[in-house]
Amino acid sequence: MTTEIRQRRPRISLFCFRAVAVLIALFAIGQPIFIGSYFSGTFEALGFHSAGAAALQALGLLLPIVAGAVVAMRGRWWFLVWSVVLFLLIHVQAILGYIRVLQLHVPVGVLTVGIAVALAIASLRRGAGSPREVRR
Repeated sequence: MTTEIRQRRPRISLFCFRAVAVLIALFAIGQPIFIGSYFSGTFEALGFHSAGAAALQALGLLLPIVAGAVVAMRGRWWFLVWSVVLFLLIHVQAILGYIRVLQLHVPVGVLTVGIAVALAIASLRRGAGSPREVRR
């Protein structure tokens, strides 16, 4: 009779993290599209850009929470680190946009989109669900 020891793996928490990360990446990609439409004369697009910023802030708050659940289930620890970085970037970028400091708002926005897309891609990779090794 053999007993099999099951390892804790981040399954449900990783699924939630992936969903939130992909949503953030999609909203982040949409932001420059909306503001580009505004600059080309579709003035209603500024409202979409503002609503997208609000959605990104809400999702950005949720991302470190689900990343913490992934880490608690022995998932990749750097998901939490980059989620906190992305959370901070999203909020700094939104504040810069609301106070109209566009010379910083645009580069921070580009950085935010890059990190959001990279984090979404990293979460969808096969190795993202592997449990991390426990040091003894």
